[in-house]
Amino acid sequence: MALIKEKTRPLPENRIKMKRILLLPFLLFSFLTTIAQTKVQITEVRLLNPAAVEILFSDHQRLTLDFYNEHIFRMFQDNNGGIIRAPQAVPPAQILVDNPRREVKNLKISTQNNTFIVETDAIKVAINKESTLLKISNKRTGKVVLESVAPFAFTPKSVTWKLKENADEYFYGGGVQNGRFSHKGKQIAIENQNSWTDGGVASPNPFYWSTYGYAIMWHTFKKGEYDFASKEKNVVTLSHQDNYLDLFVMINDEAVALLNDFYQLTGNPVLMPKFSFYQGHLNAYNRDYWKEDEEGILFEDGKRYKESQKDNGGIKESLNGENNNYQFSARAVIDRYKAYDMPLGWLLPNDGYGAGYGQSETLDGNIANLKSLGDYARKHGVEIGLWTQSDLHPKDSISALLQRDIVKEVRDAGVLALKTDVAWVGAGYSFGLNGVADVAHIMPYYGNDARPFIISLDGWAGTQRYAGIWSGDQTGGQWEYIRFHIPHLFRVRAFWKSEY
Repeated sequence: MALIKEKTRPLPENRIKMKRILLLPFLLFSFLTTIAQTKVQITEVRLLNPAAVEILFSDHQRLTLDFYNEHIFRMFQDNNGGIIRAPQAVPPAQILVDNPRREVKNLKISTQNNTFIVETDAIKVAINKESTLLKISNKRTGKVVLESVAPFAFTPKSVTWKLKENADEYFYGGGVQNGRFSHKGKQIAIENQNSWTDGGVASPNPFYWSTYGYAIMWHTFKKGEYDFASKEKNVVTLSHQDNYLDLFVMINDEAVALLNDFYQLTGNPVLMPKFSFYQGHLNAYNRDYWKEDEEGILFEDGKRYKESQKDNGGIKESLNGENNNYQFSARAVIDRYKAYDMPLGWLLPNDGYGAGYGQSETLDGNIANLKSLGDYARKHGVEIGLWTQSDLHPKDSISALLQRDIVKEVRDAGVLALKTDVAWVGAGYSFGLNGVADVAHIMPYYGNDARPFIISLDGWAGTQRYAGIWSGDQTGGQWEYIRFHIPHLFRVRAFWKSEY
């Protein structure tokens, strides 16, 4: 029997198109179903303790809301499994004060339709179960003050959060952002740039506040970037170079209240001692040489002299004028202020690289020289301090001229003021905070309970509880410098100083 093979006929073109059309909705449905299945949702919100709530997600991650009072809470999420902790700091430094918490009453959780609600007597945090987006309301005013427009975005090197920007909302903060104080429609760097000119950043602060009634402080020492709707319309984008989330949200009615919330967490601005409010004089009196020159500075002996940091055959200066060089000494400066009836509050006699404060071959000999100046200054109502270019504690690798021992300087020589410099704390972040905290503890202990007077640069959140902030070295008499210095007065800083 012959095998008859049936010839397969091709489908008409219109039937092929119809199959494709029928198949497309099925594929689209499958694609959307897959997305829905993989989209992260909230599975549970539960109370951890009387002041903290834990939010569990469908991808097995968890977000902690830890309340520090009725209207301040911390948001922490580490997708690598880490628990709530202080940010890593090398050398050790602490952004928060030792006891930043206040009592939290009536923290409770409820559900309403598709929304989890976490609330205290002061605020309400509403979190959508499906989108994980949140809205935060001030219960005293009934106003929604903060609203996220995207979930937190995690990468191995950064965390980003996007919030809604309102047309009538303005933003302030971020530390010393030279020439800027209102950031709406702008982007700012939360980064120590050691830049003292317009547009640069010195002493950044990972904190800002909104006129809508909220503030955010990122709890980190890592660099960040805050964009206030300059790139994406009506969206505030916040990011830091960390692989986990740790930030504080503060809800309050106005600027003063929000700043006080920041101070609750990081400490009140230090109250400077009385002498610091008088004029200070900063210069180097243990390094330079003065040689007669007709174009130089006129001195008391009727002659003119020019200064040189190198030995030019002239007279070398000193702190106490003990080498027949009185008119070039630090003591002479004190006497000049008195002679011209100009109140002088404090004097730094070593403000210059390579200056030091003594010319002996030992640190103790130099300390004795500094004490001699201190005794003379205090008789005339002037306190002495030191400029700092290196470590404050003894190091064998440093010559006696530049060797430092802050304990002996305070205890034996009576030093009550300190100004840091880029060469020492220029790295900023935890390094700068560690340095000023060290001095702030040493001065009262070894200085008979003296109130610390520290002028620093390259600050961070928490610096204000130890030091005032130096705004940089500028040229006096130029209106441009004055213009971009005015915004410094709006910063979250206790003290402001510039070198004119």
